[in-house]
Amino acid sequence: MKRNIIGRFAISALLIAAPLSTAFAADIAVPLPEPVAAFNWTGWYVGGNFGFGYGTNTGNGYSSFVDPGAPTGLGGVAAFFAAGGNVLPGVNPQGVIGGGQIGYDWQVSPLWVLGIVADVQASGMKASGYGTASIGAFTSITESNSAQVDWFGTVRGKVGFAASNLLVYGTGGLAYGGVKANTTFNDPSSGGGPSVFAGSSSLTNTGWAAGGGVEYALSRNWTIGTEYLYVDLGTISTTDTIVSGPKPWANTFTSTSKFSDNIVRVFIDYKFGP
Repeated sequence: MKRNIIGRFAISALLIAAPLSTAFAADIAVPLPEPVAAFNWTGWYVGGNFGFGYGTNTGNGYSSFVDPGAPTGLGGVAAFFAAGGNVLPGVNPQGVIGGGQIGYDWQVSPLWVLGIVADVQASGMKASGYGTASIGAFTSITESNSAQVDWFGTVRGKVGFAASNLLVYGTGGLAYGGVKANTTFNDPSSGGGPSVFAGSSSLTNTGWAAGGGVEYALSRNWTIGTEYLYVDLGTISTTDTIVSGPKPWANTFTSTSKFSDNIVRVFIDYKFGP
């Protein structure tokens, strides 16, 4: 009899506890997190950048000269150059750069991003050098060369591969910038006294730029990245004429400088929109 009562009591307790335990489990269940939406690169952005530029060889010898000969010219310049007297050095402008950029990106698919960007940079890229030669009647000739990039900018297209908030891209387009070159031909042995020939050129040149970069979104509105660009600003010519010494000399010395630079920089952008 006792066993019968105990059995019935146990069955009743289980029937009551089952729904209660189910309700309790539902109350304490931890909800699963909602999937995080992939980063969307579409939108306008502005930002700043800072980096370093290293230029390729500019100058490296006079490309031509004019020597009318005595009595109005130094005479013998062709022989002097042929014997190794053309010692105008090539130089490699380099230095810190910094500026700002503005652009727009379109996320055309989950994996691909197209864009356009424009930037303007202040530049501390510059270099100078000199060479000396003594050949025949020409003794202790000094030839100096300096070159610099004062500023430059680009307008470029972008094609990128996106992995949510990481973007790897290639870029290319128009480049423009202010470039300068200064050269001298100093002849302390010329007849009638030392003679100095000097020339200077300063131009705004156009060219092209190409490179690539990696960008990472820290949040919906802030991104950081690093970028490499090869910037070609073309060539300029500089002609030295007499500036000091006997004035009869009608000689001129002309050099050609090529400005092409390797740019490495880091940047931060603010992206507008949600």
